[in-house]
Amino acid sequence: MATVSVCYPHKRSLAEARSAADTFASKLQAKLGVNCAWQGDTMTLERQGVNGELVLNDGEVNVQLKLGMMLSPMKGQIESEIQRQLDKYLG
Repeated sequence: MATVSVCYPHKRSLAEARSAADTFASKLQAKLGVNCAWQGDTMTLERQGVNGELVLNDGEVNVQLKLGMMLSPMKGQIESEIQRQLDKYLG
């Protein structure tokens, strides 16, 4: 099982960052079937073969994912795509 860890700095307010994360989450749900739910400033992310969370903090977003065996070989690609999407929505 592989772990993906991305820390992304941002200059938005928590409300703006949360709105951007909601937009990102809706894309994940539509394209990949990822279930997303907020608990405070933490969004849980789950689908078959992946579980983790996106945590909003002042000045940064942290994404932690655990990948199942089938997705572990794609760890690098998944990290790159998360970084690209965070650039798009929070950059």
